[in-house]
Amino acid sequence: MNIDMTFDELYNRTFEISKCELVRMDKGDIYVKTIVNDTDINPYGKAHGGYLYTLCDSMAGLVGYSLGSYTVSLQGNINYIKEAKLNDTLHIYGTYSHDGKTTKVADVLIKNQDDKIICKSTFTLFVVKQVEDKKQ
Repeated sequence: MNIDMTFDELYNRTFEISKCELVRMDKGDIYVKTIVNDTDINPYGKAHGGYLYTLCDSMAGLVGYSLGSYTVSLQGNINYIKEAKLNDTLHIYGTYSHDGKTTKVADVLIKNQDDKIICKSTFTLFVVKQVEDKKQ
């Protein structure tokens, strides 16, 4: 597998299933939004925890990329705070608290359309290699 992908290739591979929309991307600061659809909910009609975790993990990887590195997750921690429901708009914010040579720490926050926190997560990322040419 070729790891040398452009941001567009990485983003499309990561978020095409969830139909996320990229709103903003700066170095270490990314904002994406999506809507919870019927394939994202559990039997109780709420957004599945695994769906939310996947959004956070994927966002963490994009944060690593925005810092100039291809990364993989070493560790992830998520705190589910409030339920997300069918048709809720999710605002996903990715930032970082550590930008080291071999590891990064990404922080991801998901809020709903009412600005209520759905979940907070932190991911430790291992740097696989540096991005040589960050074509957008």
